[in-house]
Amino acid sequence: MENLPHDVALDILSRLPITTLIQIKCVCKSWRALAQHPRLPSMHHARAYTRNPCLILHCDFLIPNELYFVTLGNRTEQHNSELRRINTRINSAVTEYRVVSSCNGVLCISNTLHFDPIFACNPFAGYLMELPKPFKYPDQKVALGFGYHPTTEKYKLVRITYYIKTHHTARVISCSYKSDVQVLTLGDDSWRSLGPVSIPWRVDPGTSEVLLNGALHWLTKCYDRYPFVCLQIISFDLAEENFRQIERPTCGSLDACNYHLVVLRGCLSAVHCLDDDEQIEIWIMKEYNVKESWSKDYVIRTTYLPTSLSKNSLQNSKIRKTMLGRAIKVVCGLKDGEILLEYENRTLVLYNPEREEFQDVLSSGLPKYFRTITHVESLLTVQDILKCKHQVQQ
Repeated sequence: MENLPHDVALDILSRLPITTLIQIKCVCKSWRALAQHPRLPSMHHARAYTRNPCLILHCDFLIPNELYFVTLGNRTEQHNSELRRINTRINSAVTEYRVVSSCNGVLCISNTLHFDPIFACNPFAGYLMELPKPFKYPDQKVALGFGYHPTTEKYKLVRITYYIKTHHTARVISCSYKSDVQVLTLGDDSWRSLGPVSIPWRVDPGTSEVLLNGALHWLTKCYDRYPFVCLQIISFDLAEENFRQIERPTCGSLDACNYHLVVLRGCLSAVHCLDDDEQIEIWIMKEYNVKESWSKDYVIRTTYLPTSLSKNSLQNSKIRKTMLGRAIKVVCGLKDGEILLEYENRTLVLYNPEREEFQDVLSSGLPKYFRTITHVESLLTVQDILKCKHQVQQ
């Protein structure tokens, strides 16, 4: 390496996975200096989208919470995938937290119980930035979303709050449900209130499931035909800062409770889990917000049991059926067309649609329970990422 031209050596390092870059710092002083070159983080970040995303596993089974990561290689390398714990400054700021979302190498973190304080961080760069505190309401329920819009090139955090407002009169005390939408642009000093949510949908507490085309997406309940409650897909455009409804598949599968959203092949996708047939259907919207473009592209049989689960109580057929629904989650699609599945928040499985084959993603030391977040490998600080022009990995 010492005999290579400096630019060539940096170009080689920029193509390596984050795990390798962390390791080579321990080889010798010259390699450490090369791995810490100020140009390397931006070069490496620019190439991140040519590789499979890495996986961040959030374990909230114990306090304090922990973050781990796994880098996915090609199919023949999955048996050797290695789990590593991420040492961050998050635990010193808040012990019990949730990952709101990951976008372009930035993790958004919030307190589990109160959704406050909120942080932006890059776990690999060891950088943590506390964001301005939002306005709080009594008895509030909060839904959060975090993302980036490629046109405005801004990162925004959206906070949808439902709360109870008490009305006092001379003899009567009455209560009514109110709502408020707040937006924070990363880099600003304060939140902006957009006022009440003037839509018939109720967004359940939690986080958005999908960022696509500069918009956050939630699956939520629609009450305009009460008492008949159906499910709707809504989006919040991060540039226009408004809500709209996204047309659902005509199959009516979203009227069931076992569903979630994901991005596959760069398209909005709805995953429906069928309890009776022991399978999941994946519907893909080929043309964004065009109802007729929904297509059922995948049907995955869920009779497969990962090795780590087949040895325990899941061998019981009654317990096994509880694995259907959100217990089996489609995490993301990989570059070679395989689909990553998360079973029971406890293990990961790769599914090959062409061969209809399953393969366990084996990593020793997996936490007992975890949530999987797809993440872009990056060594940039949050401040550096805010200055970058880049795409969002789908």
